[in-house]
Amino acid sequence: MRWDKLWVVARKDLSEFRTNKYVMYSVLLMPLLLAVVLPAIYLAPVTMSLSGDQPLDVGNPTDVTVFVDQVVTGGTYSNATFLRCELTDAVAANCRFEASNLTNCLVRDSFVGNSTLNGSAMFSSNYIGLSTFGSMFSGVDLGGDNADQTFLLQFINFLLLFFIMIPVVLPTVMASYSFVGEKINRSLEPLLATPTTDAELLLGKSLSIFIPCMLATWLSFIPFAIIVNFLTEGPLGYAPLPDPVWMIGVFLIAPLFCVMSIALNVVVSSKVSDVRASQQIGSLIVLPVVVFFVVALSGLFTLGWVIMLALAAVVLLVDVGIVLVCLKTFQREQILVRWK
Repeated sequence: MRWDKLWVVARKDLSEFRTNKYVMYSVLLMPLLLAVVLPAIYLAPVTMSLSGDQPLDVGNPTDVTVFVDQVVTGGTYSNATFLRCELTDAVAANCRFEASNLTNCLVRDSFVGNSTLNGSAMFSSNYIGLSTFGSMFSGVDLGGDNADQTFLLQFINFLLLFFIMIPVVLPTVMASYSFVGEKINRSLEPLLATPTTDAELLLGKSLSIFIPCMLATWLSFIPFAIIVNFLTEGPLGYAPLPDPVWMIGVFLIAPLFCVMSIALNVVVSSKVSDVRASQQIGSLIVLPVVVFFVVALSGLFTLGWVIMLALAAVVLLVDVGIVLVCLKTFQREQILVRWK
């Protein structure tokens, strides 16, 4: 594979996208709506109904001992902060845990944030972004028995669905013009006749879609996070974004779903002869994303960083399979014969 030929194909498509008003409007307006209008419409009414007088009581200890990036085995700890630590067979009271893994531990009167509990017990404590496996709880709630704040944090994570939909939906618009649009503009036959391999042609077209889709997604996350933090910092007592769940979702899962959407939509575009049909068939890729987040919102599992990494691994495997199938099924000769 020659990367210079791949980039020539990608650059050609990028230049054509810039002249297509429909594509440009989609790339610019869709992220803008999701980054500005969405939080204003959905979050503003919720946050206005919550009281911002009392911040979350996360049980911050005073005169703490800090453990950073350490492996802790056994022992009893009080007034300690654990950051990115691995704890096993430990007992902790009035402690704070951030991005840590606790195995066979007993935790009480503490705060556990963005961490994982394996076979542990937690009593009279607060948590945010917790993943649990075979653990037990008593008197545990998020932010001091505030159901509204619990719902608000869950709702913020649910908005991640819309962000992941940006790199999923945009390729349906752009890829529909990848082959069908070129056929309409009579620029497809010269492209297919060039001395490029099928892999170079497909990857070049995919790259031309991936770059603007992900740039639009990542850039729109900045105003979205600012607006969400502004609206929710009062009721929650802290700025919730960015957190590990959102970082994994925006910078890992979103690109993987983008690759999946691009691969499927490029193949669909090469099989049909109408732009509208290509968009309608390609839009079906949105359904698995919606189902996953609806199930998460129903409470069957918590959107912790472990769950998000597991989802990323699954999507990666699916992407590899789809790309391999696309490379095997794509045949430029059939496109030329079928569309004459």
